[in-house]
Amino acid sequence: RYQMLLPAFALVLARVAGLILAVPMLTSTQVPRMIKVILIAAVSLMIFPLVINRVPANLTLSTAAVGLLGELIIGELLGLAAGVVLFASQLAGQIVSHQAGMSLGQVLNPLYDEETSILDQVWFFATLVIFLALRGHIAVVEVLLNSFAQVPPLGMIVDQGVVDFVTAMLKLCVDMALRLAGPTVLALLLSSLFLGFLTRTLPQLNIFSVGFSLKIAVALVMVAVTLTHTDDLIGRGASDAMDQLGLLMEDLSRSAANAVR
Repeated sequence: RYQMLLPAFALVLARVAGLILAVPMLTSTQVPRMIKVILIAAVSLMIFPLVINRVPANLTLSTAAVGLLGELIIGELLGLAAGVVLFASQLAGQIVSHQAGMSLGQVLNPLYDEETSILDQVWFFATLVIFLALRGHIAVVEVLLNSFAQVPPLGMIVDQGVVDFVTAMLKLCVDMALRLAGPTVLALLLSSLFLGFLTRTLPQLNIFSVGFSLKIAVALVMVAVTLTHTDDLIGRGASDAMDQLGLLMEDLSRSAANAVR
């Protein structure tokens, strides 16, 4: 009996692994691999009794091995939708850092084991707090459970819908990043114009030292103001990502039903 359940559990494990390994918070090298393995196994064990009825009958190890890649892809797509607002916040931080000249002083980000600017990390963790406050983590778990109802194991068929979904996520990420960074970039542009007029008025002024300090001050103030009004934008972005994911799941469900026929 346990040998019959092993292939089904392997499929569930692959989908959960794809999701957890794609979520930005858990991709950090600072999270031990054993912790990731335990988390994947624990989540899989918790949801396995709920989705066992969706697993095809007479499943064998060879059949499950063939379908592991498809389940991993579904999990990665779920993780992409869950983390798009976090990716957008990091991109916004990079845009502002380059415009303000703060990218020159990069520090090590232990979450990704790479060098990033201070604004990247501030924006990322602020967005993460808002995401958790909006119960986004619960929505991700619900989407994971619903994915088994819409696209049962071995039902993954890569078609144009997957390409459209990835394109929509990239578009949403860039759009959110521009919206988050827009006010600060505009303020930095106005400060540059002000410095230009100031240079023409006071040629003896050391514009490089004054301009660098002024841009950093403007950037920090505008980022602080922007962060206090981004909860609605982040909520809409996460909701749009879940809606796009729902459309993808419906498309994959229809494709799986047509394949069975």
